[in-house]
Amino acid sequence: MSHDGPALTGDTPRTVLMCPGQGAYLPGALRHLRDLPAVADVLRRVDAHSTALGATGPPVARLLTDPGAPDPDQLLHTDPLAFDLATYTAVTALAVVLLDLAARPVHAVLGHSMGDLAALTAAGVLTLEQGVRLLHLRDRLLRDAALPAAGLLCTDLTADRAAELLRTRALARVRIAARNAPTQTVLAGPDDQLATAARAARALGHRATPLTSRTAYHHPLLIDVHRSFRRLLRAQRVAPPALAVYTTVTDRPLGTPAQLRSLAAAHLTEPMALHPTLHALRRAGVTTYLDSGPRALLTTLARAALPGCAVAAPFRTPVGVERLRHRLTAALG
Repeated sequence: MSHDGPALTGDTPRTVLMCPGQGAYLPGALRHLRDLPAVADVLRRVDAHSTALGATGPPVARLLTDPGAPDPDQLLHTDPLAFDLATYTAVTALAVVLLDLAARPVHAVLGHSMGDLAALTAAGVLTLEQGVRLLHLRDRLLRDAALPAAGLLCTDLTADRAAELLRTRALARVRIAARNAPTQTVLAGPDDQLATAARAARALGHRATPLTSRTAYHHPLLIDVHRSFRRLLRAQRVAPPALAVYTTVTDRPLGTPAQLRSLAAAHLTEPMALHPTLHALRRAGVTTYLDSGPRALLTTLARAALPGCAVAAPFRTPVGVERLRHRLTAALG
């Protein structure tokens, strides 16, 4: 059986479903959709499988249906595994809803950082239970690694200006983790050097905002975790993707089993470049960009990169099904 992903060919306008990672956890994000059978099923299965694997933290169903649940910073501090599970579950559940309700067919998925795992699930490559198990395995590896305090810093620097700043300030352990937009560059590294980078950027009149993050993703600091996770991924069965699978670490669609397994670990060490992937999607005929996360994290970036493209972030605030249909119709026609 071939595992090549579906090709995006022809002149028919195409739609891509974008799956965000960091920043996609919002307390109570699914509260107005909790009674939808598809959403209820995702919440039930995630909590059941996570409990079977030994999770002792707050149920994901409560985190995503109670607006009074811990905020991202608090949850990440008290239970990083619950934070990761809630992020993955929110994006996956909302992807299921969009795939069901979107008037236009969806032809591809695009994962962003940790959103690659949700994208693989939405494309049918991994099951929901596999996604939960992989997050448990990754959590164990991260805890056992005894990593130094490290994180991510979002700036409004260009990538070239960021690289110059790191060079002139001798911040050798800080790396460019993501080029999200011409003037949005994310840095990764140990907390002390990130703090120096933030002060330097602000002194030059630029914004520098620490992101809610467990560690310095997209950084060589995690190379040993990456290698161990890749070994564990070799045992995972992957199904042929039902949708073309894209990611921000390459501008080519992924389809072979080896590529798809590697994608689940890419966010640990591989830097992201969103612009080339968005332009590759446009060349492949994609005209519509759907955001499957709370807020409008990726559609904002898509609009900046591709003026004139159609975007929709129907979950930018929690809404019920009818309001959701209205938003989709207004955005997509």
